[in-house]
Amino acid sequence: MLPLTEDLAKDWLREHGLPVPRGAAAASPAEAARIAGDMPDGAVVKALIPIGRRGKAGAVHLAANPDECRAAAAGLLGTSVNGHAVRRVYVEERIAIRDEHYLSLSLRGPQPEILITRGGGIDIEEVMRNRPERLVRAAIDPLRGLPAGNATKLLQRAGFDAALCPRLAELTVALYDAFCAADALLLEINPLAVTGSGSLMLVGAMMGVDEHALFRHAAWADVAAAVTPSRNPREHSVAVANREFPGGECQYVELAGDIGLLVGGGGAGLYQHDIMLELGGRPANHCVTPPTGTDNRKLKAVLAAILDNPQLKGLLVGFNFAQMARTDIRVCTLMELLEEKRIDTARLPVVIRLFGAGEQASRAMVAGYPNIHYVSRGTTLKEAVRLIVELTARASTKAVA
Repeated sequence: MLPLTEDLAKDWLREHGLPVPRGAAAASPAEAARIAGDMPDGAVVKALIPIGRRGKAGAVHLAANPDECRAAAAGLLGTSVNGHAVRRVYVEERIAIRDEHYLSLSLRGPQPEILITRGGGIDIEEVMRNRPERLVRAAIDPLRGLPAGNATKLLQRAGFDAALCPRLAELTVALYDAFCAADALLLEINPLAVTGSGSLMLVGAMMGVDEHALFRHAAWADVAAAVTPSRNPREHSVAVANREFPGGECQYVELAGDIGLLVGGGGAGLYQHDIMLELGGRPANHCVTPPTGTDNRKLKAVLAAILDNPQLKGLLVGFNFAQMARTDIRVCTLMELLEEKRIDTARLPVVIRLFGAGEQASRAMVAGYPNIHYVSRGTTLKEAVRLIVELTARASTKAVA
């Protein structure tokens, strides 16, 4: 799940016609003060991080005027809140709240779920822990959606005032529609406020979306790397390639070992990883590569990351029988990168278990290169893993000697 910061979540809700307070993100105290200048009733300044519980962490401040807003922003920017660096703040108009409620939508299993309670605000965790009878939880039929009548019944069960239920049911239905349109996995409204004038307002909003659906949300794809930063440049380069190039998903996660794994992901990839550990090898990475056609850019990004790992001492190219990709495209990509990076295979053992279309051409490409072992048909995944573990151990022993 990709957690969105509050400005992105509220922009989405606002675009779907939902009642959200006026607000904007600021990267400096001066910018925060400028935004607050258009808020005569005062502002709320919040650390803009992709996580909740900011109030209890002291990361939400009330400001009566732009000068106080400037000071609040200065006190938050550059700090760390709940493990997240504060690089921006969210400046929002202050709302006169009469009542606070809580509503969330989530998708953790086969059906979406709604959770409603008349209690809200920063003590919602206490309500959930100590007053569970005040919570109304229900599954939503993904085929029928959430009709207004069903929403009304849930609100009545939660004890909402009968005069408020029709408007709140309409809002709940609109929230569910926005939740689905966002490919969201979580949408939490806390507080869902009734203002002094009786209006409904979504004062607090946090949303997490399915990162596999980001191709439908280009604006969020652009900020995904900033919200979930990669640990090193190699992981980052693959994340960028995954967003920018078409085709199936590619992933690269670096581990502490020294044997690179170029695999397709899924069961066969995990199996080779586990077998390598069982045989005493140390995987250098986990990866996912899509079936590769003529566009090999995602494959090349993953393989480049593997080869650029300074801990690399061996490489296993291990796939089941290739049914959706030509073997020669994969092997050609490997050989091109070995040449580009001037890697001496005499020092880097490579084991290839890759059978299928283009196999004859693949074997011809590696012929004559020292220490590249293209195993014969009938060689099992386990046997290929055993070979690279043994070759890597032998190469490491020679390097030490």
